[in-house]
Amino acid sequence: MEFTKIKIDQIQTAPTQMRSRMREDEIIGLSESIKEVGLLHPILVQEIDPGKYQLIAGERRLHAVKKAGEKSILAMVLSGDRNVRHIQLIENLQRENLDPIDRAKAIKAMMDEEGLSKVGVAKKLGIPRTTLTEWLNVLEISTRFQDALLNNHYGGSSPLTISHVSLAKRFAQKVCVDSEDVQNVTEMVLDAVLYYRLTRSETKKVLELLENKRTIPIDVAIKQVRVMPSNSKEPTNSTWNVNELVTFLARSGNYLVKCKPENLYNLDEDEKEELLRQSKVLIRLLNDTIAQLDTTGKGIKEGLM
Repeated sequence: MEFTKIKIDQIQTAPTQMRSRMREDEIIGLSESIKEVGLLHPILVQEIDPGKYQLIAGERRLHAVKKAGEKSILAMVLSGDRNVRHIQLIENLQRENLDPIDRAKAIKAMMDEEGLSKVGVAKKLGIPRTTLTEWLNVLEISTRFQDALLNNHYGGSSPLTISHVSLAKRFAQKVCVDSEDVQNVTEMVLDAVLYYRLTRSETKKVLELLENKRTIPIDVAIKQVRVMPSNSKEPTNSTWNVNELVTFLARSGNYLVKCKPENLYNLDEDEKEELLRQSKVLIRLLNDTIAQLDTTGKGIKEGLM
């Protein structure tokens, strides 16, 4: 392996290139950085003919250097007997810059080309087999859920993560007798994650509840989880519990006072529906609390008279 400066027009993109999506803002940011301090990490290429090279890794860096107006780029030239896909995958995993779909597709391609099992490819890549399985799970879900994963990965509003997918699939495998139902149950859970914007912790609790009480609908389980206290043990001191409630209400009131109502117009329909649902639940709980306080107050007054 050797370092050399190569003219950009001598480099072509490899057909095995792993990255299917590149964000223009990232390329611009990287280009500005290269103008300021130079290219810190050389690209990887392989010579395919005298004076012609194929890009192995560093497509973003290559595009950024082009945008910076450079005519050549520093590169590491790999010998022809090296496993290209293996090197691409290791380089991208070490830099943690592949999105979850591209990463899974690259691993699956490597397994198919080299005839490797999950255990074999996990050993080659130096990662736990359980982690590898989680990464590959994303290939088994519908495109709309893959899109939601990407939205989350790039900082969008989607709550869906790889952990959600793994939890949903493990749950489906536990409760489904017929293997053909696993996909349907997995995606039913993922639908709920997106609709109710469940966190990983909430999803885990909901699925535990469904596993123990398989007759209840998932929306009922979600409502039960969201009104449960974070600590399963009931507080023994009722004064402490009241203080907690008062503190919570004070903070909520302060937040709502500072909140600008016009921001609500920026919510999408799903977000508006969820906010409305949560608000109605809170109103109902507060009305119950007020009614209980009125009853308690009357009882105290009557006892004093």
